[in-house]
Amino acid sequence: MAEGAYEAGTEYGFPVTPLWVRRQAYYSYLAGAHHTYGHNDSWRILPTWKEALDAPGAVQMGILKRIFLARHEWWLLVPDQSVLAAGAKTDGKILRLAARHQDGKWVMVYLGDAAPVSVNMNKLSAPRVKACWIDPRTGEATPIGVFDNTGVKSFAAPASWEDALLVLEEAN
Repeated sequence: MAEGAYEAGTEYGFPVTPLWVRRQAYYSYLAGAHHTYGHNDSWRILPTWKEALDAPGAVQMGILKRIFLARHEWWLLVPDQSVLAAGAKTDGKILRLAARHQDGKWVMVYLGDAAPVSVNMNKLSAPRVKACWIDPRTGEATPIGVFDNTGVKSFAAPASWEDALLVLEEAN
């Protein structure tokens, strides 16, 4: 997605909210692509362009960056919908996508809505896996627990969240 809809853009026929901006970015990255962020006020160079630098969507793109940089060898991300045993959604406006480290060191699942998913744990290489939810709005992580890496494990996103990121990594 070289150029997604600009936050607060007026020409799209729908509101481009911070949620829409997050969805565009996570969909792109978990599909193995790139994404650029823009804000209506910046590209139009409106008098409010400086305030737009701190718009919610802009701040949340910084959070996305920190989340990815915190993953070991984040650049070895491989889109892999087979990570999800149930709950994947790869068409329409609201998606549920998965990607993993090429050697199975970690898995990321982005839910464009707070829906339950089930993960094929064999996509991870570690014998024990720690899981957490990350709120894409704030970057705050909510630990879920540590699990044996066997079978299929179900996860339910926090109900009050608009979207959610599930991260599974080797338990130390």
